[in-house]
Amino acid sequence: MDTNKATQALELEIEKELKKRVKNIARDSGLAHIILWVSIIASFASAIMVASGQQIFVNNIWLAIIAGIPGLVVLLDKTFDFARRSSSGIMYKIELQELKNDYEFGKINAYRAAQRLQEITRRHESSFLRVGFLTGERQSIIPEQHYTDAPVYKENKNDPADTSHLVQKSLGTNGVSGNGVK
Repeated sequence: MDTNKATQALELEIEKELKKRVKNIARDSGLAHIILWVSIIASFASAIMVASGQQIFVNNIWLAIIAGIPGLVVLLDKTFDFARRSSSGIMYKIELQELKNDYEFGKINAYRAAQRLQEITRRHESSFLRVGFLTGERQSIIPEQHYTDAPVYKENKNDPADTSHLVQKSLGTNGVSGNGVK
Protein backbone atom coordinates (compact mmCIF):
# COMPACT_ATOMS: atom_id res chain seq x y z
CA MET A 1 0.00 0.00 0.00
CA ASP A 2 1.19 3.49 -0.83
CA THR A 3 2.43 5.38 2.23
CA ASN A 4 0.49 8.51 1.27
CA LYS A 5 -2.75 6.53 0.95
CA ALA A 6 -2.13 4.86 4.30
CA THR A 7 -1.41 8.21 5.92
CA GLN A 8 -4.58 9.72 4.46
CA ALA A 9 -6.60 6.69 5.59
CA LEU A 10 -5.20 7.09 9.11
CA GLU A 11 -6.09 10.79 9.18
CA LEU A 12 -9.62 10.03 7.95
CA GLU A 13 -10.04 7.27 10.52
CA ILE A 14 -9.00 9.56 13.38
CA GLU A 15 -11.38 12.29 12.14
CA LYS A 16 -14.20 9.75 11.76
CA GLU A 17 -13.68 8.45 15.30
CA LEU A 18 -13.60 11.99 16.71
CA LYS A 19 -16.88 12.89 14.99
CA LYS A 20 -18.44 9.64 16.17
CA ARG A 21 -17.36 10.32 19.78
CA VAL A 22 -18.79 13.86 19.71
CA LYS A 23 -22.12 12.54 18.40
CA ASN A 24 -22.25 9.74 21.00
CA ILE A 25 -21.29 12.08 23.85
CA ALA A 26 -24.07 14.50 22.91
CA ARG A 27 -26.62 11.67 22.64
CA ASP A 28 -25.65 10.02 25.92
CA SER A 29 -25.50 13.30 27.80
CA GLY A 30 -28.87 14.37 26.41
CA LEU A 31 -30.47 11.05 27.32
CA ALA A 32 -29.04 11.21 30.85
CA HIS A 33 -30.61 14.64 31.36
CA ILE A 34 -33.94 13.66 29.80
CA ILE A 35 -34.18 10.57 32.01
CA LEU A 36 -33.47 12.63 35.11
CA TRP A 37 -36.10 15.24 34.24
CA VAL A 38 -38.76 12.68 33.30
CA SER A 39 -38.24 11.00 36.66
CA ILE A 40 -38.50 14.27 38.59
CA ILE A 41 -41.57 15.51 36.71
CA ALA A 42 -43.42 12.18 36.98
CA SER A 43 -42.65 11.93 40.68
CA PHE A 44 -43.76 15.50 41.31
CA ALA A 45 -46.92 15.13 39.18
CA SER A 46 -48.04 11.94 40.92
CA ALA A 47 -47.43 13.50 44.33
CA ILE A 48 -49.50 16.55 43.42
CA MET A 49 -52.32 14.36 42.06
CA VAL A 50 -52.47 12.31 45.23
CA ALA A 51 -52.17 15.35 47.50
CA SER A 52 -54.98 17.21 45.70
CA GLY A 53 -57.41 14.44 46.65
CA GLN A 54 -59.46 15.09 43.53
CA GLN A 55 -60.34 12.50 40.94
CA ILE A 56 -58.13 13.72 38.07
CA PHE A 57 -58.49 10.65 35.90
CA VAL A 58 -61.63 8.59 35.44
CA ASN A 59 -59.66 5.53 36.42
CA ASN A 60 -56.88 5.45 39.03
CA ILE A 61 -54.81 3.21 36.77
CA TRP A 62 -53.43 6.35 35.06
CA LEU A 63 -52.30 7.74 38.39
CA ALA A 64 -50.58 4.43 39.14
CA ILE A 65 -48.85 4.52 35.75
CA ILE A 66 -47.56 8.06 36.33
CA ALA A 67 -46.43 7.11 39.84
CA GLY A 68 -44.54 4.12 38.40
CA ILE A 69 -42.59 6.15 35.83
CA PRO A 70 -39.75 7.14 38.24
CA GLY A 71 -39.11 3.45 38.94
CA LEU A 72 -38.94 2.68 35.23
CA VAL A 73 -36.61 5.63 34.72
CA VAL A 74 -34.29 4.37 37.46
CA LEU A 75 -34.28 0.97 35.76
CA LEU A 76 -33.38 2.59 32.43
CA ASP A 77 -30.68 4.68 34.05
CA LYS A 78 -29.12 1.75 35.88
CA THR A 79 -29.35 -0.43 32.79
CA PHE A 80 -27.80 1.92 30.26
CA ASP A 81 -25.95 4.41 32.51
CA PHE A 82 -26.00 7.21 29.95
CA ALA A 83 -24.14 9.67 32.18
CA ARG A 84 -21.22 7.28 32.63
CA ARG A 85 -21.23 6.42 28.93
CA SER A 86 -20.99 10.13 28.16
CA SER A 87 -18.09 10.52 30.59
CA SER A 88 -16.32 7.53 29.09
CA GLY A 89 -16.85 8.98 25.61
CA ILE A 90 -15.33 12.28 26.67
CA MET A 91 -12.14 10.55 27.83
CA TYR A 92 -12.03 8.60 24.55
CA LYS A 93 -12.41 11.86 22.57
CA ILE A 94 -9.65 13.55 24.57
CA GLU A 95 -7.20 10.74 23.84
CA LEU A 96 -8.12 10.77 20.15
CA GLN A 97 -7.59 14.54 20.02
CA GLU A 98 -4.19 14.15 21.73
CA LEU A 99 -3.25 11.50 19.16
CA LYS A 100 -4.36 13.75 16.32
CA ASN A 101 -2.35 16.67 17.70
CA ASP A 102 0.77 14.54 18.27
CA TYR A 103 0.57 13.29 14.70
CA GLU A 104 -0.24 16.62 13.05
CA PHE A 105 2.56 18.44 14.88
CA GLY A 106 5.12 15.77 14.01
CA LYS A 107 5.64 14.44 17.51
CA ILE A 108 5.00 10.89 16.24
CA ASN A 109 5.12 9.31 12.81
CA ALA A 110 2.20 7.72 10.94
CA TYR A 111 3.11 4.17 11.96
CA ARG A 112 3.23 5.03 15.69
CA ALA A 113 0.00 7.03 15.33
CA ALA A 114 -1.71 3.97 13.83
CA GLN A 115 -0.43 1.83 16.72
CA ARG A 116 -1.67 4.33 19.30
CA LEU A 117 -5.05 4.55 17.56
CA GLN A 118 -5.41 0.78 17.89
CA GLU A 119 -4.34 0.91 21.55
CA ILE A 120 -6.78 3.71 22.34
CA THR A 121 -9.62 1.98 20.50
CA ARG A 122 -8.92 -1.36 22.17
CA ARG A 123 -8.73 0.17 25.65
CA HIS A 124 -11.88 2.27 25.32
CA GLU A 125 -13.99 -0.30 23.51
CA SER A 126 -13.20 -2.87 26.19
CA SER A 127 -13.81 -0.34 28.97
CA PHE A 128 -17.24 0.34 27.45
CA LEU A 129 -18.17 -3.23 28.39
CA ARG A 130 -17.99 -2.12 32.05
CA VAL A 131 -20.68 0.54 31.52
CA GLY A 132 -24.41 0.02 31.97
CA PHE A 133 -26.20 -3.27 31.47
CA LEU A 134 -23.06 -5.07 30.28
CA THR A 135 -21.33 -4.74 33.65
CA GLY A 136 -22.85 -7.60 35.58
CA GLU A 137 -22.30 -6.60 39.18
CA ARG A 138 -21.44 -2.95 39.75
CA GLN A 139 -19.01 -3.77 42.57
CA SER A 140 -16.66 -5.51 40.15
CA ILE A 141 -16.07 -2.31 38.16
CA ILE A 142 -12.49 -1.13 38.27
CA PRO A 143 -12.25 2.51 39.39
CA GLU A 144 -11.77 4.92 36.53
CA GLN A 145 -8.22 5.97 35.77
CA HIS A 146 -7.19 9.43 36.91
CA TYR A 147 -5.62 11.28 34.03
CA THR A 148 -2.69 13.63 34.28
CA ASP A 149 -1.93 16.62 32.08
CA ALA A 150 0.82 14.72 30.26
CA PRO A 151 -0.17 11.16 29.31
CA VAL A 152 2.55 8.56 29.44
CA TYR A 153 3.14 6.77 26.13
CA LYS A 154 5.80 4.13 25.88
CA GLU A 155 7.31 3.38 22.50
CA ASN A 156 8.63 -0.02 23.65
CA LYS A 157 5.72 -2.37 24.42
CA ASN A 158 7.92 -4.52 26.66
CA ASP A 159 8.50 -1.57 28.96
CA PRO A 160 5.57 -1.27 31.40
CA ALA A 161 4.10 2.24 31.68
CA ASP A 162 5.06 4.23 34.74
CA THR A 163 1.94 4.50 36.88
CA SER A 164 3.55 6.23 39.83
CA HIS A 165 1.65 9.41 38.93
CA LEU A 166 -1.58 7.59 39.89
CA VAL A 167 -0.46 6.98 43.46
CA GLN A 168 -1.25 9.65 46.00
CA LYS A 169 2.02 11.20 47.08
CA SER A 170 3.12 12.62 50.40
CA LEU A 171 1.11 10.26 52.57
CA GLY A 172 2.47 10.34 56.06
CA THR A 173 1.68 7.92 58.85
CA ASN A 174 -1.92 7.18 59.76
CA GLY A 175 -2.98 7.83 56.15
CA VAL A 176 -2.79 11.61 56.59
CA SER A 177 -1.16 13.66 53.86
CA GLY A 178 1.11 16.59 54.47
CA ASN A 179 -1.83 19.01 54.32
CA GLY A 180 -3.80 17.15 57.02
CA VAL A 181 -6.35 15.56 54.66
CA LYS A 182 -7.04 11.85 54.93
